Amino acid sequence: MRIGIDIKCLRYNNSGIGRYLTQLLNALQEIDSKNDYFLFSPQPIDYPLTNPRFKACPNPGNRLYKKLPGILWQQKVLPQLLDENLIDLFWGPEQTIPLRKTRCKKVLTVHDFVYRRYPETMRRSVRWINTLIGEKSIRYADFIAVNSDFTRQELHHFLPDFPMEKVKVIACGISNTLPPPPAERKKQFLFVGSLEPRKNLKNLVVALEKLADKGIHVPLNLTGPKGWNNSSENKLIQNSKIASDIHHLGFVSDERLQELYSTSAAVIFPSFYEGFGLPVLEALKCRTPVLTSKDSVMESIAKGCGIYFDAHDPDSIAAVIESFLNKGEFEIPLDKEKERIEILDQYQWENSARLLLQAFDQLVPSCEAGK
Repeated sequence: MRIGIDIKCLRYNNSGIGRYLTQLLNALQEIDSKNDYFLFSPQPIDYPLTNPRFKACPNPGNRLYKKLPGILWQQKVLPQLLDENLIDLFWGPEQTIPLRKTRCKKVLTVHDFVYRRYPETMRRSVRWINTLIGEKSIRYADFIAVNSDFTRQELHHFLPDFPMEKVKVIACGISNTLPPPPAERKKQFLFVGSLEPRKNLKNLVVALEKLADKGIHVPLNLTGPKGWNNSSENKLIQNSKIASDIHHLGFVSDERLQELYSTSAAVIFPSFYEGFGLPVLEALKCRTPVLTSKDSVMESIAKGCGIYFDAHDPDSIAAVIESFLNKGEFEIPLDKEKERIEILDQYQWENSARLLLQAFDQLVPSCEAGK
């Protein structure tokens, strides 16, 4: 089978979708020696190819293509490339696919419905792309991969007439690399995510200020890209009475991120809305406690290994942090070890890649590939 993949989001490779695609591509390179993969992008992308059946396909020659916004390139240029390369199946990993008719079957990954639930937390252009092109992509695709049961329920809620037999949960995972050796944990929290309104940094800072009024100071490390519409977040941090306790490290390497997970007292993830929530799994891998939003997809992932608060209530966040600090348990306790291992075994990128391959094979049986 000749499989085409839109990898343009790897130009930036510092978002959740970028991490998702990188890890799934890595797993596919490890396990698939049968199919041929064509990785399409407007410009060359520095993604390492280790499997000879994987081929990078940046746009040839035409400079105009390289200057097009990514969504226009996908809709106007990519369909021609798919047909020229005799692609049997195309996978769109970032919530949109070409809407123009092509010879190939189409698979779409849907990550979340932020644009429906919290439209005010997105750029207008991204909201427009998801509303107009994204929802048409869902209806046009031959198969939909969603990253959680929660996102599957959201799809059914917003598109109740959509045939759900075309939808399958293919969850995110964690890499099979070993975490760093045990290190001394510091009395500090780690926030992993872009600085944007949906991530709820505002309520977290207010909660930490309430604790500071009681003489409780906890350093907070922020990692991740700048995000969108974050002027209020930046101003909040700069003007906060606990500004000296907050350190924005920006985007860090995977090695540095692993070190931060392993040396922090806890990961705090107060997001209002997520389709999955990779930092939860990454924290569990390092036996790092996770303080996160209740009644969310994060609770369905971490289960009994998580500690939960009401993300909309700074008093709730503050109370949970204070209780956690008073207990002084800066690793997931041993009585939760069996559950932690079961969770990690459930969410592996290799498992996700195999489920994705099964979907590909069902859409394009090997006897039809190449026709």
